[in-house]
Amino acid sequence: MIRNLVIIAAGFLVLACQKKNTEETSRPAGSGVSYAQRFSMEEYEGYNVLTVNKLWQGSDESASYLLYEGEVPTAIDASQYTLIPYPVQSIVSNSTTHLAFLEILGVEQRLKGFAQTQYIYSESIRSQLDQGLLQEVGHEGQLDVERILGIDPDVILAFSSGSENRQLAKLEELGQPVVMTPDYLEPDILGRAEWIKFIGHLTGKEDEAEAYFSQIAAAYDSLTTMVNDVERPSVFSGTLYGGTWFMPAGNNYNALLMKDAGAEYLWTDAAGTGWINLDFEAVYAKAYQADFWIGVADYQSIEALVAADERYANFEAVKTGQVYGYTKRMSTSGGNDYFESGNANPHLLLADHIKILHPELLPDYELFYYKKLE
Repeated sequence: MIRNLVIIAAGFLVLACQKKNTEETSRPAGSGVSYAQRFSMEEYEGYNVLTVNKLWQGSDESASYLLYEGEVPTAIDASQYTLIPYPVQSIVSNSTTHLAFLEILGVEQRLKGFAQTQYIYSESIRSQLDQGLLQEVGHEGQLDVERILGIDPDVILAFSSGSENRQLAKLEELGQPVVMTPDYLEPDILGRAEWIKFIGHLTGKEDEAEAYFSQIAAAYDSLTTMVNDVERPSVFSGTLYGGTWFMPAGNNYNALLMKDAGAEYLWTDAAGTGWINLDFEAVYAKAYQADFWIGVADYQSIEALVAADERYANFEAVKTGQVYGYTKRMSTSGGNDYFESGNANPHLLLADHIKILHPELLPDYELFYYKKLE
């Protein structure tokens, strides 16, 4: 279902953009890795190698994973790799971004274990959980090692912010193949989406992954051509959390997305690909007259936003009602599809931003992930 939905949306957006601008897109398409910086793929006679670098935030480590079919090739030093049978048939994961990739490729039924299942948005995968075909394997950053050993998956797809490293190391010691996937650290939004190729290589869906990525990259590029000559409204993002305002740095994927959508992002000159830590006064001094406030955490209404901090009411964007959050697609258990399928659909994230900033360019498009706070 999700694959059909996003492909239809991609086709619609390409056609909509072609009506506005017939220039060719600028980004390359085809096999290989074009945008992602944290993994590479190499094909050899009888086996393939996937290499991941900088395995988590602050890490300089890399790891290589050898995909073999049938038997491990005897001519290589297998000790240099984590060995993965190809194609993988059973998967454990602790990242919601994996769910969308698996579902788009049509192999979500191979998912046998997932950590913090309450955050799953996909109806199809929640159905697997309800039928007992998918097990809960962890809560609050703590993986259930014994339950994962009971599943004995072909591969454990994992991301780590540091707290999970102990359990992951234990699973590796016990012979479980752990594959690190730091897709969430890619600075380019198309780089994040390109990790579908990584999942495609693991699951034997290389061609499907290539075709899907090529289509959404074309849709993304077509959209960017629409805003070449627009007037750029001013935009800021984020909210206070524990007294600190986390603002996307100038080369953060959120900042780049806003610029691609035809915005004047107010912190575009801030160095870095992560987040900068500011106090309220610093944000207000620069953004109090900004035209739009996009990305207000999980606030569902202006009333709830102002209730959290009455100073928010003084921003011009709040006064004019130009405040947007990414909570349009939520499950009753707390799953947010923005965090599940957003990385897989950069063209829809971009279309949402263009619709917000320049609604006349996409008159027939409805916001997919974002909604206007009332």
